[in-house]
Amino acid sequence: MISEKTFASEFSGFWAETLPFLTPQAIAELNISGTAMGDGRHQWMKPLTCSGDNSNNDVIAETAFGLFAEALKAEEPVVELCKDVALIHRIEESARGRVFGLRRGAVERPQSVYPNTSEAIHLANRLETYFEDFPLELIVIQPRFKGCGILDSCYGDILAKKSLCELKMVDRNLRSADIRQVLAYCALNYRSSQYEINTVTILNPRRGLEFSFGIEKLAEHASGKTATELFHQITTFLADFETVHQPS
Repeated sequence: MISEKTFASEFSGFWAETLPFLTPQAIAELNISGTAMGDGRHQWMKPLTCSGDNSNNDVIAETAFGLFAEALKAEEPVVELCKDVALIHRIEESARGRVFGLRRGAVERPQSVYPNTSEAIHLANRLETYFEDFPLELIVIQPRFKGCGILDSCYGDILAKKSLCELKMVDRNLRSADIRQVLAYCALNYRSSQYEINTVTILNPRRGLEFSFGIEKLAEHASGKTATELFHQITTFLADFETVHQPS
């Protein structure tokens, strides 16, 4: 079984055939289409100023997401939650465990160079600001998607109303693998019919940018097919992969 990130970043032949119009030029155009994140009242977010050392960004991102998720669960503002030093420590420890657990052979850094807690809090505050007008009952943290064939069950980041939101707290442009990843989630959802998803949004609170796409428009733009046709092609590939590639 493979993860959704492995599926999105590898299988280049399949993706080239399935998404023939998701070219480097198309990705460059999508990057230009990004808009500044806000809270619905035109309070636009600027890029986050950081120390310049991005070696801890993965852990900072996991910590920020953990803080935001805990704030929603507790129905408390992030700023209030952060008064609980022991809770912040537990969230940071959990974030480090997930990141270093995913990196095979990675060596955990000494305590003195662990991520900047204030930076994680700042990112969590940005997520809180962005989602503050969404009714709490319409926000699902880490929606689970049932697996298909070689692709294991996996979790998205946030489902808000009918929009699947994927977080990329990185200091880089949007990549084709980011698009393939959200399309993989949507394909799994097409097969299982677990959620109603009409749009996908890639949020980058570090850069203060969001990229929102209607499912049908994104499918047509990337593949020239309808969303149903594209998702059927993806799930058929996943379901039949082991059969088709069995040694003769």
